[in-house]
Amino acid sequence: MGMLILIGVLVSLAVIFLFVGIGRAWELGSSNRLEDYVGEQMARSRAAARRPAGLNQSANELVQGLDKILRSIGPLDALAYALQRGDIKLTVSEYLGVWSLCVIGASGLAYVISHNVIAAILAAAVGGLMPHLYVRFREANRLTVFNNQLGNVLMQMSGSMRAGHGLLQAVDFVGQQMPAPAGTEFAQVVRDVKLGSSLMEALDALSDRVGSEDLMLIVTAIRIHHETGGNLSEILEVVAETIRERVRIKGELRTLTAQQRYSGYVLGVLPILLFFAIMLINPQYESRLFLPGPTLCIPIGALVLMVFGFLAIQRIVAIEV
Repeated sequence: MGMLILIGVLVSLAVIFLFVGIGRAWELGSSNRLEDYVGEQMARSRAAARRPAGLNQSANELVQGLDKILRSIGPLDALAYALQRGDIKLTVSEYLGVWSLCVIGASGLAYVISHNVIAAILAAAVGGLMPHLYVRFREANRLTVFNNQLGNVLMQMSGSMRAGHGLLQAVDFVGQQMPAPAGTEFAQVVRDVKLGSSLMEALDALSDRVGSEDLMLIVTAIRIHHETGGNLSEILEVVAETIRERVRIKGELRTLTAQQRYSGYVLGVLPILLFFAIMLINPQYESRLFLPGPTLCIPIGALVLMVFGFLAIQRIVAIEV
């Protein structure tokens, strides 16, 4: 009975975090998180004008305070950067609430269907892994799109500087003309400069925020020009050609290794799906693998070998350019 009460409390908290996160994501939309720090009073006045103060405002303040506490922890601060890189409009506390809901929901659903504790534990592990995989997918996809845009970004910056504009004006031009995510990130650089940061500090923050090796190359070239001088437009054109060639080669490599990569995904997912299917059909038969004794080595060894094989395949097809 006590366990059911504890599960009920955890589910309630997860649902509250989920709806608060959805509300904040809808409210913020495409606005920048910087507003929470530099325009907090203005944001509160606008929110008060849109809706009466009440429980929703108190919940938002509670989530913001909890998020600041969680950001002081190193791994959770890295999680906040991952959410930002994936363009996911959730704070750390909201993400943890959604993660808790996935864990509890998956384990509860598996237990209701199979009435087996082992199946519930394994479903909880899978449910906790799903949000992480989603964040990694969004982060990798956005990074790929950003890297593909860098060639055009550099050509626009070079053309703007050849027309007589300065570097900051060229960055501002890119922020206005390029679509997301490159346009959004370079517009953030202009906002950082307007708020008091130097241009190089804003570019370094951009490099840390995006996590792109190609962008790091661009920032390094700009820094060298800032210290030694020279024709920056020609330097950017050379870097643009280098980046375009890298993007072309990476595309060819992904095409050549697509079969091997998807084979690794299938070999990693298929045994798990088969295990859950048998667990749902005949849980008594499957649960014998987890009885104390030598048979317990079978699922443990299978899991270790599956993880090792999947990582080995991903390592083989990950060709550096």
